[in-house]
Amino acid sequence: MREPVHVLVDRLVYGGEGLARMDDGRAVFVPGVLPGERVLVRPLRKRKGTFVAELLSVLSPSPDRVAPPCSGELECTGATWPHIAYPAQVRHKEEILLDTLKRIGGLKPERLLPHIPAPRNNHYRLRTQFTVSTIQGRQAIGFFRQGTYTLIEVKNAFLLHPLINRTLDVVRSAVHLLPPLAEIHINASPGNEVHLLLFSGRDQLQPPEPFFETLQRSMPEVIGITGFANRKKAFSLGRDHLLLEAEGMTYRATEGNFYQVNWDQNRGMIRTVLELAGLTGTETVLDLYCGIGNFALPLAKQAKEVVGIESGFSAIEDAKRNAELNGIANARFFADDMDDGLKQLLAKKMRADVVVLDPPRAGATLKTTERVLAFVPRKIVYVSCNPSTLARDLKFFALFGFRLDRLRMIDMFPWTYHIECVAEMVREDAG
Repeated sequence: MREPVHVLVDRLVYGGEGLARMDDGRAVFVPGVLPGERVLVRPLRKRKGTFVAELLSVLSPSPDRVAPPCSGELECTGATWPHIAYPAQVRHKEEILLDTLKRIGGLKPERLLPHIPAPRNNHYRLRTQFTVSTIQGRQAIGFFRQGTYTLIEVKNAFLLHPLINRTLDVVRSAVHLLPPLAEIHINASPGNEVHLLLFSGRDQLQPPEPFFETLQRSMPEVIGITGFANRKKAFSLGRDHLLLEAEGMTYRATEGNFYQVNWDQNRGMIRTVLELAGLTGTETVLDLYCGIGNFALPLAKQAKEVVGIESGFSAIEDAKRNAELNGIANARFFADDMDDGLKQLLAKKMRADVVVLDPPRAGATLKTTERVLAFVPRKIVYVSCNPSTLARDLKFFALFGFRLDRLRMIDMFPWTYHIECVAEMVREDAG
């Protein structure tokens, strides 16, 4: 353990920490700080030649420092930036995004589009996964404190949609009617519907009908429950899907299939993807990691044809139903491993004018990015929730004749360090 030291915070980095330097020049990463602040810290451990420190006190606070809008762990868990005024959060995220692209990818956008701040920056999360632990003979529901296995039984959580907080309260009051569980997922829709997923580590899970009846009496918004035993579906009570609407489209999401947690911002992201795709009605669009059709369906309204690929069979079934639901006949969807699916399309001599990618946090695989190039697109629209993997993948495309034209940061996750953005790569000879 080292002695406390005074440091001046230089900037924020992806992950939410502040970067400072000790007197000997060594870097130290400090949570809970802002650029320009002089703070007292205790270096705790080394991380790849740098130190991670504990914040002891803020000696000269930034004008952007605010009192947290939530109280304690029960309300604040998940809010990694509760000390930063919201306008400053958005500004710092954009700075981190640009710095990451330059540092890792050697890239700078030719046109930085105005960022989209969240119209609602609290109680916005529509999907949440809770851990269940047995504490003193009862099933406790909450989140593990970061870096520990200490369960925090959150209540009125600041980032969670009110429907989820209300449902959690009712679930806790009836938890004695549930079998032993490992996780409970609560998914809500902007249309005031709630669906639950129950996960057991056991081989069998019986339908908890008394629990479902109790839940529906207290919360008519709960439309169904699905149970999984060792990740295999065991039962379904009530309706198995939620309905969501965005940009004139109706989407169904079945039994936990992915949809964006901040639906207001998802609308802005759809509009941005359409803007950057710049379709005229003659294009073939390839939508990778298409999910339930979040981008594919509105793209199909402006394209000649859209082909979507996703590894999840259930999500693709939703995408197909959603196309029918919205009267879209020029969208095709395939459930396949991404690399294998692209290989099959290439074997059929398919070409794509525009490729849209919305990969998970780990980004696209090298094989996927290689095969994207084989479709000879004039434009690649990349939706990212991780600036580091975005920079890596865009750098690869840049090596093969693509330039980073437009970039927009969309604040999908207020009060956290997480960054969502949409980037447009244009082939140099495509104009």
